[in-house]
Amino acid sequence: MKADTFERDDAMALSLLSALSGESIFLLGLPGVGKSMMARRLKLAFKDARVFEYLMSRFSTPDEIFGPVSISKLKDNDCYERVTAGYLPEAEVVFLDEIWKAGPAIQNSLLTALNERIFINGNREMKLPMKGIIAASNELPAKDEGLEALWDRFLIRYIVNPIDRKQNFIHLLESQPCATTPPKFKPLTESDFNSIQSKSKQVRIPGILLDLIYDIRVKLNNKIDEKDPITGENLPENMKYYVSDRRWKKAVGVMRMSAFLNGREETDLSDLMLLSHMLWNDVESIPVVQQILFETIVAALFRQYLDNIKSSVRHVKTDSQPAFFSPDKKNYILQCDGSPMKIAIKDYEALKANSGTLHYGAETTDGNLIIRARGPFIIKFIQEGVIAINGFNYSLKRTSDSHLTGDFITEAGDSVDAMADRLFGSMNQNLFTANSSLYAPLQNVIAVYRTRIKSVK
Repeated sequence: MKADTFERDDAMALSLLSALSGESIFLLGLPGVGKSMMARRLKLAFKDARVFEYLMSRFSTPDEIFGPVSISKLKDNDCYERVTAGYLPEAEVVFLDEIWKAGPAIQNSLLTALNERIFINGNREMKLPMKGIIAASNELPAKDEGLEALWDRFLIRYIVNPIDRKQNFIHLLESQPCATTPPKFKPLTESDFNSIQSKSKQVRIPGILLDLIYDIRVKLNNKIDEKDPITGENLPENMKYYVSDRRWKKAVGVMRMSAFLNGREETDLSDLMLLSHMLWNDVESIPVVQQILFETIVAALFRQYLDNIKSSVRHVKTDSQPAFFSPDKKNYILQCDGSPMKIAIKDYEALKANSGTLHYGAETTDGNLIIRARGPFIIKFIQEGVIAINGFNYSLKRTSDSHLTGDFITEAGDSVDAMADRLFGSMNQNLFTANSSLYAPLQNVIAVYRTRIKSVK
């Protein structure tokens, strides 16, 4: 599918994953970056696939998308039914360009076509053979124009940028149409497609991944609940972090399909990375969504490491109260980079008593961590002397930091590097995350975590 293309591996792979998962993908990009080409290439994956391609305008009518009304049936049988041959209802692969220009009549019919794969034609319900649907535009749907429901139906969202690397651009200029013959492969039959969909549903999702998905959901909801610091009211623009229950359910289905197509019987963290393409609602929210996703994953990996070495930390006494540094006897001190933060002893004990429960909090201007019903911080007790804030682990400073020796710090730091290597290795082996744009933001999060560990020393 990607023969003779440049810097389109991600988009091609996600388009295929979307189709095999029974979902829809939206491509955001300027004209001329190859969005329609991807739909034509997607046709190659399915045997004898019919393609419907249409450029929307504000003057487009349902007849142009779903087929004209049959005059004979209207005249002879008094039945309002469309002739669908050659139109969307009978296509396996659909490409709709400038999707947001579609009028309300087209949008309403697309809702059931995208979600349930059905089309009401007259007085009968048609089951659509549609496997892959790609929509595209150079803009996102306008707000407050009733496009939210249609936008929500596009589970996977991807930004297609112009070619970036000089060498690839030069290769594009020098290449000739059909200069090479794409490798031969056997396209999927209808039986193959149904088998893949059925078997992917049997893929297991480990409990730890379900917990991480829930943590990510909590953090996104926490962003929605942020208050204006002056008025104390909710910030309406933060609804851009809303993800419907339907999208969460469908996202897990895509993760299952990713694992199955990679030959695995259960999902792993590389499949979880795909949420980066399914949780954002506008371009400004992408970095925040990625930050939340990657911090959650890296923090989980490090917690797993802490659990593995817990028994080897000789000087941590779990059977007595540790000697945390508390000059006023009211607070413990969190070692947070160069800006220590205080937590009240009573609050720490409350966290400890409810170690399996997520709590919320905020930081005051004088560096006090306060616990409250809602707040920008998500706090959890990890182990004696360690709590997590927004997925990062922080140690409490002791009178003597003898339990955090230089060897321990080195070992912990090295463990982050080792975990990063394993995580990147897992991504490299996944058809849908290998060499993707997710590497750079993930590396940034890992670098921050490495710095925080060093700061403990």
